[in-house]
Amino acid sequence: MTRPLRVLLVAPSPGVARELTTTLASAGYAPIVAREFAAAKALLDARPDFLITELKLGAYNGLQLAIRAAAQRTPAIVIGELDPVLQAEAKHQSAAFLTMPVDRERMLIVMRELLAVALHTRRSPRKQVPVVDALVDDVHAHLLDVSYEGMRIEAEEGQPSALPPSFTVRVPRFNFSGRVQRVWTSHSSGEGSGTWCGAELLTGDADTVLAWRALVDALPGLMLIA
Repeated sequence: MTRPLRVLLVAPSPGVARELTTTLASAGYAPIVAREFAAAKALLDARPDFLITELKLGAYNGLQLAIRAAAQRTPAIVIGELDPVLQAEAKHQSAAFLTMPVDRERMLIVMRELLAVALHTRRSPRKQVPVVDALVDDVHAHLLDVSYEGMRIEAEEGQPSALPPSFTVRVPRFNFSGRVQRVWTSHSSGEGSGTWCGAELLTGDADTVLAWRALVDALPGLMLIA
């Protein structure tokens, strides 16, 4: 089972904390609530998947957290009263600015959009994994290593017809299915006559992107490849 994405919710206002925690949990996220800046800063250093913060945090403000989030490529939403200057500053930090009262459905849509962009642009190390059975269209294959952006696959018997410019990869063990595009192919150097393929995840579907990232996190790694 893959873990839900962790959302750091910084909300001094009890009503905001209560409503948004319920909304996030109902949408399948794992909310982590902080009520003040120091605690939020420490939790942000643990690299959650997303940040939502109220603007007013006592002597500090949510934009200061958004700046830190941007430095570590964590997508963020800042919530506050309508203010064009603050909205522009949030945009400068690649964060969204939502006004009070929060439209919770709109918030979830914005989250999905920001997560999809972050997952598309973030480059991560490849992780070599134990053999994981997969299907390349209808051909049996194995995942050899994975990253948030894509994968290296060994397709059995080296069938050229199984490696078109784009194809569907299914990982039954994790109930994952998604479209990828081929980047390169070569013959495997081990026993047998398989074909290796490097592929990148097609990121038009935010749900697929998030499901793939959760799968990558869930797979046990043998080593990191620089």
